[in-house]
Amino acid sequence: MTKTSFQVLVVEDNSDFLQILCEMLETLGHRPHGVSNAEDAVALLGTQPFDVLIADVQLPGMSGIDLAKIVARKAPEVRIVFSSGFGYLLTDKLDFDFVVLHKPYFLNQLKHAVEHYDSERRIVRQQ
Repeated sequence: MTKTSFQVLVVEDNSDFLQILCEMLETLGHRPHGVSNAEDAVALLGTQPFDVLIADVQLPGMSGIDLAKIVARKAPEVRIVFSSGFGYLLTDKLDFDFVVLHKPYFLNQLKHAVEHYDSERRIVRQQ
C-alpha cells in the first residue's frame, strides 16, 4: 500500500520560498513543517517522525548536505530531497540515496520527487 500523505520537513532559508513550498506540499495533500535552518530541523527531528526531508543545499550555519547526512544516519527510512539552484554539484560524493530538485521547479516535479521517490540518485530539472 502506498502512503498518500507524508510528514515533510522543509528546510529553506528564503522565507518567501519556504512559504510557497509548504503551500505547494499542502496542495498535494502532505503535511509540511517548515524551518529556516538546519539546526532547527535537527531539533524538530527529535520531536516527531518525518517521511521526507526537503532541504536547500546551501543554508546558513549547517548545510543542507550535512543535515541530510545526519538524517540518513539516524533515520535511514526518511526520503531525502535536495532543493537547489546550483548546489546540486556538491552532492556527488554522498553515500545515501537522494533526489535533487533543481530550482525553479513546478508542482508536478515536486509531486514526483516526494511521492514517487525510487531510492536512487537522480536530478529533477525544469523541462
